[in-house]
Amino acid sequence: MFMKSEREKREEEIERLMREAGLKREPDIAFQEAIKKAAAAIVEEDAKKVAKTERVPRDWSISPTIAGLWLVVLGAGVAFSMPSVGAALILCGIAVFVWATFLRSPKKKAPRRRIQT
Repeated sequence: MFMKSEREKREEEIERLMREAGLKREPDIAFQEAIKKAAAAIVEEDAKKVAKTERVPRDWSISPTIAGLWLVVLGAGVAFSMPSVGAALILCGIAVFVWATFLRSPKKKAPRRRIQT
């Protein structure tokens, strides 16, 4: 009987492993494609659900008067830990409130533009 050299044995082992790896890769690729399709279907379904139930975004705007009041409240809260910063916030809030309430010109506001999506 013919004795194989170490090199031939290693080459045959490598070829055998490559054949097995090739056989194993094909089902893996098919499995990965199936997972991709399933994931895409789930994402698409969720996107449709979100599109159906999504609320129209509200236009939240803060008037300068409310902003001034919030600065006063925030300044009062911060004044306990950092008095100088809190005092500055309170003064800014009072200034904004006075400006918005008394010093603002009585012109009518221009109508807001709605952003269409």
